[in-house]
Amino acid sequence: MIRINLLPSRRARRTMTLRVGFQSTGIFVVGVVVLVLLIEGLSWYWLQTRLRDLRQEKLTAERELVVLKKKVKEVENYEKDKRVYEDRIAVIQKLKKNQQGPVRILDRISFELPDQVWLTSLTQAGEGITLDGMAMTNAALVKYVNNLKQSLLFTDVQLLESRQTTDFNMAVYKFQITFKVNLEMI
Repeated sequence: MIRINLLPSRRARRTMTLRVGFQSTGIFVVGVVVLVLLIEGLSWYWLQTRLRDLRQEKLTAERELVVLKKKVKEVENYEKDKRVYEDRIAVIQKLKKNQQGPVRILDRISFELPDQVWLTSLTQAGEGITLDGMAMTNAALVKYVNNLKQSLLFTDVQLLESRQTTDFNMAVYKFQITFKVNLEMI
């Protein structure tokens, strides 16, 4: 007769339980730990790479900043020099304009001067000019005053003084004339 024992033995049960329970849980735990370590390792590698890239960008930006500061300084120096040169040019132009004014005034004064009249002094104060001179005749003096009045360059022409004196053993008329210069005509 054949006997069949249907009751499980303790030994077989322990082995199966220990083997199946330890293997699946252990593999799962090891898998999770490996997965977490792998994710952490990749995260660390990505962060280190990003940190290195950011440091490189910072160095590049600092170098560019130094170069740009030099350029800004050059531009500021250029603008400063430009202002200085513009001021100098303005002064030169003003001097040229002012240089032409006295030449035109003296030219016009001498152009209007008739025969038998000569000047002894010319004084300028602002826009006003005072002429001192001598004339051989009173008519020549009147002609000179009328010539100055007709000139567009001079305004407010006035004969302040005219008197007859003897100079160089000759009768002459000493005179003093004042007038203003029309600056718009210069």
